Amino acid sequence: MARSDRYVVVRAQNDHDAMTVRDADRNGTYHVVECDGEELETLLDAVEPGDVVRLALRRVGRRGNAWCAEEAEPAGGERGDSVLNGEETDRVAEGEEADPAVGC
Repeated sequence: MARSDRYVVVRAQNDHDAMTVRDADRNGTYHVVECDGEELETLLDAVEPGDVVRLALRRVGRRGNAWCAEEAEPAGGERGDSVLNGEETDRVAEGEEADPAVGC
């Protein structure tokens, strides 16, 4: 299953190159754990919580909520702060995992 849409960054990439994004229209949350290429990794490493990005995602494996970014581009400086509540935009303290189950 592949998805292509605009997503709001909930958690920026961590030390394991995993990030969490939300599709506000579907109210879905996705854990992006892979990228198709170094250029995509570099682009996604530069986004901050609240930024809006256009992503083409494909599922990684058959189970769970892990996705690979096939394409990515910033959504023209848009911010998705209205989609996020205050708890989700808080940064995780260095060395601390927000969600030990997924490492994000």
